[in-house]
Amino acid sequence: MEKTHSIKHQTILILKGLAMGAANKVPGVSGGVVAFVAGFYEEFIFSLQRFNAHAFRLLLKKEFSAFYKYVNGKFLSLLFLGMLISYFSVSKLLDYWIKHYEVYVWSVFFGMIIGSIFYIAKDFKDWKITTYSAVAIGIILGVSISFLDPATENDNLFFVFLCGIISVSGMTLPGFSGSFILILLGNYVLLLVDSVNALFDTVYELLSGDFSFYKDLYRVKMLKILVVFTFGSLVGLVTFSHVLNYILKHYKSVTTASILGFIIGSLGVVWPFKFAIFKTDSLKNTLIDSKGQPIIINYERYLPELNPETFIAIVFIILGAVIVLGLGYVELKLKPTMNNFGLIGKDISYSFSELYFTEKFKNSDIKNTKYKTFDIENIDNIKELISNENLSGLNVTIPYKQEILPFLDQLNSTSAQIGAVNCIKVMKNGTLKGYNTDYYGFKDSLKPYLQKHHTHALILGTGGASKAVAYALDRLNIKYKFVSRKPTQGQLNYTNITADVILKHTLIINCTPLGTYPNITACPNIPYFNITRRHLMYDLIYNPEVSAFLAKGQSQGATIVNGGEMLRIQAEKSWEIWNR
Repeated sequence: MEKTHSIKHQTILILKGLAMGAANKVPGVSGGVVAFVAGFYEEFIFSLQRFNAHAFRLLLKKEFSAFYKYVNGKFLSLLFLGMLISYFSVSKLLDYWIKHYEVYVWSVFFGMIIGSIFYIAKDFKDWKITTYSAVAIGIILGVSISFLDPATENDNLFFVFLCGIISVSGMTLPGFSGSFILILLGNYVLLLVDSVNALFDTVYELLSGDFSFYKDLYRVKMLKILVVFTFGSLVGLVTFSHVLNYILKHYKSVTTASILGFIIGSLGVVWPFKFAIFKTDSLKNTLIDSKGQPIIINYERYLPELNPETFIAIVFIILGAVIVLGLGYVELKLKPTMNNFGLIGKDISYSFSELYFTEKFKNSDIKNTKYKTFDIENIDNIKELISNENLSGLNVTIPYKQEILPFLDQLNSTSAQIGAVNCIKVMKNGTLKGYNTDYYGFKDSLKPYLQKHHTHALILGTGGASKAVAYALDRLNIKYKFVSRKPTQGQLNYTNITADVILKHTLIINCTPLGTYPNITACPNIPYFNITRRHLMYDLIYNPEVSAFLAKGQSQGATIVNGGEMLRIQAEKSWEIWNR
């Protein structure tokens, strides 16, 4: 997350917004590229997609502070403030520079896009057939769009609304220029020149004490168009952000490769050597806008001659590339090294691990460190995930504690004996070493509750966690039996659990996910009516605090323990391993 607590960081964020606003104004340049290269693209998309049903409910409840925090309001407000400043300052300068030094301005932007391509490509490691294909498709789409013929101007308010939705892709999708899309739609002058100038003039008059703008029907029409266009842009921002957040989360490598392709394809739009094609009437007279400027509808590109102007343009191209690479270098130097950790599993929205570590980092004043949950369908691309997210360590939960083993380069002795891993350390040479901290968490959280008569145990479930439990019981000299729906030799089926079995095994441990939130009414099928006060019921589940399994045991007078303390102990052990 971008830091916004100091004046320095707030100013930097406003400047980033300024750069995005300026980029969005120029046809062929995308504000999304600025966000992507400057390193805040994912946070920008994440913040926009927080404008959802929950945010709307907060507004209806008048919980404005909670709403502001939920949508990452400080980040967005500073960013949009920079964009707003840009529209009334930098964009005006760009208009002047493009008018008097057109080739050189386009050369700078051309060089900046080349620098952006290099900057993004150098850190992308997941090259394979799918990502190469994504780059190729992105290039084809980018080039195709740059050579489309523009439509005619249309001030129908519904079409203006659609223009807002479509053109905002330039802000959310790097490589797609919102301004250039407006040119293709025929409404660039109407929406980014005439209507913006109408707003500027109106604000100027209001500040001068002149309130007569409403009498100017043309001015009122332009302001109405700008309002509809702005509303369409907001709808587009939120809509695109939800889609992009989903594909970035589930298909990050392919999405990044596609964006790289879009940016490469956009080079055709900002090619510096071109002639403007102006809009004309039936008599071939050049049409002008409200400010007396010729209306540009497209460009005709050409290969330049080797003359002084061309050599100067090449210098400006190099300058543009140097600006981007220089800013990236400065950003890298100023940005402290971030230590990234996380949890992988499937259907693990209930997990408290991310909350636990986030609070730990905050309370212990551990800076530049974050912990993230990765809910993944399979672990086939686990090494790409670790590389792309720049992870230093991972926790592993159901159902991957055993499936992860083939992907690891080495195991410590404890995890090798257990045959399951719930903690991974990324070594300095990039190899992955597996550990099992469940063993420590279970053993140390169980010991305070053990009595002399707890000599036999039932382990419900045979997954990765159950192996760590069995390993701990061995070291506590407690005999045990596994209970499974599909028992192997030496294991019990749930139908084999009789009253005598329950009475003999006074320690019962639930290692299944049954009863985990949100399916809180589920529980293993055992004869709970045979439970006594001598029993100790332990559930690895910690959400809810009292599972159905524990509640049934508690009603029979048994001592109950949930997995909350086990989570804490194994988490601290993982943290210790990651920091050795």
